[in-house]
Amino acid sequence: MTDRDAKIERAIGDLLAAFPLAFSTEPRQIRPLAIGIRQQIYARCALSHRDVGDALRRYTNRAAYLRTIIEGAVRVDLDGATSGNVTAKEAAHAAERIVKSPAIAAGKAKDKIKPHAPAKMSFLQSLANPDASKPGPRRLGLADLRLAAAARRASMPAAPQAAKNCA
Repeated sequence: MTDRDAKIERAIGDLLAAFPLAFSTEPRQIRPLAIGIRQQIYARCALSHRDVGDALRRYTNRAAYLRTIIEGAVRVDLDGATSGNVTAKEAAHAAERIVKSPAIAAGKAKDKIKPHAPAKMSFLQSLANPDASKPGPRRLGLADLRLAAAARRASMPAAPQAAKNCA
C-alpha cells in the first residue's frame, strides 16, 4: 500500500469515526450518501479538500457502496437524516459501473473497508489547534511576515539620500 493509499484510508477512518450515521464498514449498513455531502463535510471538518475528495471517491467507488444505489433507496446526510432518494438514472449508472469495472465486480482488495482506528490525530482535535500535529516551529502568517519586515527596516542604517532617488 502506498503512502497515498494509507492517507486515503485514514481519511475514510476519520469520516467513519466522525459521522457513523452516514458511513459504515459493514456492507449491510452502507447507505447511499446525500447529493452534495462533500460540501457538508467541508463545512464540518478540517480535513483538506483533496483528502475529503479522495476518501469520498474511494468510498463511493467500492462495490459494496455501488450495490446500495438502487432506484428509490433513501439517501442520508452526515447526521443519518433522510436526504432524497436514488433516481432510476443514478441506479442505472451504478449498475453500469459495477458491470464495466472488473475490479469492482470481482471485489478486489481496495473494495474492502478497513475498520482500523482513525489517524493519529482526529480532524476534530485539529480544529482547536490546526498546527498541533506539525512538528517544529509554527508556520508564519502574513501578519508575522509584515512584523518581521518592519523590524528589519527599522534596524537598517539610513541610506544616503542620493541612493533613495535612484530606485
